[in-house]
Amino acid sequence: MDPLLQRLALLLRAEALGLRIRGKHAARSAAFTAAAIAVALFAFALLNLCAFNALASMYGQTIAALILAAVDAVFAWVLYLQAQRKTPTSEEVMVDELRALALAELSNDTARLKAQLAHLQQQVTSIGQGISRVTHGDPLQFGLSSIGPIISIAARLLNRNKKDA
Repeated sequence: MDPLLQRLALLLRAEALGLRIRGKHAARSAAFTAAAIAVALFAFALLNLCAFNALASMYGQTIAALILAAVDAVFAWVLYLQAQRKTPTSEEVMVDELRALALAELSNDTARLKAQLAHLQQQVTSIGQGISRVTHGDPLQFGLSSIGPIISIAARLLNRNKKDA
């Protein structure tokens, strides 16, 4: 079970690391969005005033206002697109690979456990059949073949206990 716990711990670490990285990216995205809004407001408040005065003297107030609005919208759109850009970093790729590896190992462990349980079920069935033959059969037909599976499993259990100790 020790490798199973190690794989679960690895999966947990990968998920925690991925969550931390995604949090950094969310904070970065929020910072760029805030910067886009701040730049748009500052541009409207300061640069537009100066540019408006310069353009108004050349083209009139209406055309000057339209030009400045278009320029501000382009700047805001560029910053917004930068904030929404979602390209995975090498860290995120590594975390995703680590998660996939841990999940594959856990899947392999699950398959091994299922196989062991099926084998154990077969052994228990064999023991039950042996006991049934001993208890329900003719006492004169009793032989070592009817208790053979019980002795075999008992020997395996004793060997395992000796190895574990």
